[in-house]
Amino acid sequence: MGLCQSTVDVSPAKSNSEENVEKERKAISEMLKTAELADGLLGTTLQWEDVQKIAEESAGHNLKIGEKKTIKPLAEGVGLQSLLGIAEIDWEVEGDDKAPYPNKFALKIGSPVALLQALEAQAAKLPPDVAANISDEFISFLPPCHNSENYFYKYIQSLPKLDILPDFYFGNQIELEKDGNYSKGCIAIELVEDIKTLSPLENFSDDQMLQVLDALAKLQVQFINLSEDKRREAPHQGLSGLYSPFKDWFLQLNNGLMALFPDPEMQKLTETFATTLPEIITADELDLVPCKLGMKKVFVHGDLWSANIMWNQEGHLKKLIDFQMIHFGLAATDLARVMNTCLSPEERHANKEKYLKHYFDCLTKHCKEDDHPVPFDLEQLTTTYNLAYPRVSAYLLPALTAVLEKVVSMPNIPAKPMVIGSFISKVKGIYSDIIATHESRPEI
Repeated sequence: MGLCQSTVDVSPAKSNSEENVEKERKAISEMLKTAELADGLLGTTLQWEDVQKIAEESAGHNLKIGEKKTIKPLAEGVGLQSLLGIAEIDWEVEGDDKAPYPNKFALKIGSPVALLQALEAQAAKLPPDVAANISDEFISFLPPCHNSENYFYKYIQSLPKLDILPDFYFGNQIELEKDGNYSKGCIAIELVEDIKTLSPLENFSDDQMLQVLDALAKLQVQFINLSEDKRREAPHQGLSGLYSPFKDWFLQLNNGLMALFPDPEMQKLTETFATTLPEIITADELDLVPCKLGMKKVFVHGDLWSANIMWNQEGHLKKLIDFQMIHFGLAATDLARVMNTCLSPEERHANKEKYLKHYFDCLTKHCKEDDHPVPFDLEQLTTTYNLAYPRVSAYLLPALTAVLEKVVSMPNIPAKPMVIGSFISKVKGIYSDIIATHESRPEI
């Protein structure tokens, strides 16, 4: 145990310094205040002059935003840590120089505006002090989420182009200052058109799952040889670093909301989950598993589900997106999330071993192509999937609760009962498997 604790490659300091905690506390207050008064792009504090400054610094030479400039929302409900827009800009450059960026691109703005709107909609369901705690935790989550995506694209930009990723143009980190002020953050990436994403209510076909697993393996191999020093620069340090704001009290609160759904089986499952959660393996313990089993930690997307997987009209995987929850840890984290959300419980049970092996075969193939060592074997992958499943699936449940609320509030169309029934079956299947997998967890 002592050896593992001393050699874990990305285990963070589990508590921030007093100075960082104080900066974070002041920044939370400032973000709340400025978000409420925001009159900038998409209702955030970001202004065109901020975009120009960030773009100019990234380009390394004089660059101006011309008179013609617009931004409109790209999508609603895509996340609580940012807003996404389609920006169209006439860039002005000196002489005959060519603008380094396209005139039309997707602009992702780190902002608590969407979070505040979501909390306002839920305010009646939560005691004021609980709502305030959730608000503070989510806002403290914002800078590392935004900075993680910036970290990801800055590294990927140094490698040969990967066709499963959008092009990155420019971006900056959100920096917290001692006085509570913070730098504004945005990321400009390729606007991928003529694509679609599937709803969380839909299930992937077998071919789609195989494509996703291959794409994930291909992406992970890009980070295999990343140095330990570079890994330590990642804003989220391990699974525990990623989910540090989301204590079990928050999962229990969400579980209580799910228990209100008028379904006897769901109510029984939520009751059992409430007593099981304190016994489930923790994120801190999972961060030590690779060392204990002699595995190398790999790149983890962290939020791999249908909303972050783009397809072309012919059904071919086009892009993986949204890298706000990346970290280094267990591949099982991504595999459990994508199989939970993109398959029915019956399909997941029937194909789990097949998909784990296909993913492992893809990882092995891509490692050999790039002359990298394979970071673990199939037995270790299977063991860690079964070990991690209860915890990483528990972290998924709040997102599923939000989806269920949207489904229930849909207009009353003939297909609505079937849609609700199908999705609630998926959620109940995940609840059931959290409990069952915890009870039969492997010993290491």
